[in-house]
Amino acid sequence: MEKKSLWLQDFLRKIGPDMKHNRNWRCEFCKTHARETVWMNASWMHLSPPRANSYVHNICDAGAGPCAEQVYQSSAEMARLSGVPPSPRPPPKLYSEEKFPLSSSCAVCNNDTEKSRKNLKQCAKCELTRYCSVDCQRTDWSRHKVCCKAVKEVKWHWT
Repeated sequence: MEKKSLWLQDFLRKIGPDMKHNRNWRCEFCKTHARETVWMNASWMHLSPPRANSYVHNICDAGAGPCAEQVYQSSAEMARLSGVPPSPRPPPKLYSEEKFPLSSSCAVCNNDTEKSRKNLKQCAKCELTRYCSVDCQRTDWSRHKVCCKAVKEVKWHWT
């Protein structure tokens, strides 16, 4: 079971950029453009077949402010229900002016100018991850192929 859990953690880490860069996400709490994603996972690896749910919260700032507090409260409630420790709060940003790229930016170069965001193209195979150019898509293929191949086998629930 430990081997399955490690595989799941590695898989989720690899598809993180695909989940962030697949849409023009808004913060689920304040509705501004999302710049960060917070994952909350619940798994039942002892079942046959094993099952897992991942809740991906797209938010404006995971480190501070009312949106960060709300996602932390969600994590605490999920932990209470599942019996698993809550996700740790992310560390404060090194610089107050540091910003993560918008969710509607290229998955490789993170260019989030308005012009770039309007011209993004989705991967033709999975129709999920977005890129500003063929070069960026080729650069990302070694990482993205894990998600690209899994897309047809996963049941996605977008809310």
